[in-house]
Amino acid sequence: MNNDIAAVVVVYRSGPVKPLVEQLAIQGITSVVVVDNGSPHAYRHEWTTGPCRVRELAFGTNLGYGAAINRVLPELEERMVLVSNPDVMPHAGAVRALAYIMMTSDRVGAVGPKVLDVAGERYPSFRRFPSLWESMWHGAIGWIAPASFATRSYRMSDIDPESAVVVPWISGSCLLCSREALRAVGGFDTKYQLYMEDVDLCRRLWIKGYQIVYQPEAVVTHVGGVSSSQRRLRAVLAHHRSMATYAAAEQSSSLILILVELGIALRCGLSLVRTILSGVIRN
Repeated sequence: MNNDIAAVVVVYRSGPVKPLVEQLAIQGITSVVVVDNGSPHAYRHEWTTGPCRVRELAFGTNLGYGAAINRVLPELEERMVLVSNPDVMPHAGAVRALAYIMMTSDRVGAVGPKVLDVAGERYPSFRRFPSLWESMWHGAIGWIAPASFATRSYRMSDIDPESAVVVPWISGSCLLCSREALRAVGGFDTKYQLYMEDVDLCRRLWIKGYQIVYQPEAVVTHVGGVSSSQRRLRAVLAHHRSMATYAAAEQSSSLILILVELGIALRCGLSLVRTILSGVIRN
């Protein structure tokens, strides 16, 4: 089953990708494409680990996460595409568990695993599409009141995280997609340089009639990185720019869009203050 899966890993000045590739090979994936968005030079070379063929590509520029994946999709022949961050480590059997769900129905467009942090705590990787009021409330006080109704609703805290379930959207840090479904929606939307491309993809898959499934029998650990204060500030700005892009794509009413954009601006300001204060406290 796993030899019908190609993995695509996008790196940008990341740590070594070989541990992830070797684990994917152990789990039966025989084709991995690594796209280097951090290299100023274009290159292409191949290497192998066991029966797994690894192609490393760089296009000499940072294409953005979704655009990098789109660039290699036409080269793939496998039925399923595993999209993964380089700092994700699949636990034993994770790939097979994701593929099992995908094989049960041709209406499944994407399947995501249970995501743990390095401390073993579950990250809320599946969520509802953000409504205006939930986004405002969650963005304003969710970081100090994670048990608030808005935050719990957005994070779908009422759903048993140990049961496979159809969900609105799921984190793109590790996501198994149907190649046919990806092509049906035109791949990732390249307007998103970073962040929200997974939300947008799932929304468009739903519009096309595909389902998104959370599969807790597949477990991955997302290591993440410890960023400098400056990089955290840039990440906050990038995240909110993507939120504004998503809002413009989703909202048809100009008045509602103005309210949403104002809410995003307020949320961004609060997030910047929180990031600055956390840096001061840490130092």
